[in-house]
Amino acid sequence: MMNEMPLSIYTGQIFKPFAWKANFDMEFSSECMYCDSNKNLKGYVVEDETGDSVRVAICPVCQKINARY
Repeated sequence: MMNEMPLSIYTGQIFKPFAWKANFDMEFSSECMYCDSNKNLKGYVVEDETGDSVRVAICPVCQKINARY
């Protein structure tokens, strides 16, 4: 079970995959709310160095975090 506030990942931040472990989780049928890209958002399970994890939806074009789910 995930913690209520596991990581300090906020929407609008640029996703930096080199800073965390990230595993592809799912694809969303929604589009980016930041860059007008028509590509579908990609969902990842992200884990920090302490083992806390969160699920985030990332735009494959601008790499911004659109949501936590």
